[in-house]
Amino acid sequence: MKTIAEIADEYERNLVPLRQRRDALREQAKAEPCAELRCRLWHRVGVLDGMIYEGVSAIRTMRGDRRGK
Repeated sequence: MKTIAEIADEYERNLVPLRQRRDALREQAKAEPCAELRCRLWHRVGVLDGMIYEGVSAIRTMRGDRRGK
């Protein structure tokens, strides 16, 4: 059975590819000439930002840095 600290570390490792994908999509969106595709890309960036934010929040809670606030 994993400890909370091990789970938090695993969460943190899983955020790395999400951040990389978000950054790649952000760059792609900046360079995209088609407004419709650019809008879809920015939407995906926003979804990934939300996932990353929630992951960081969960990690902080697991590590005791945050107490329900």
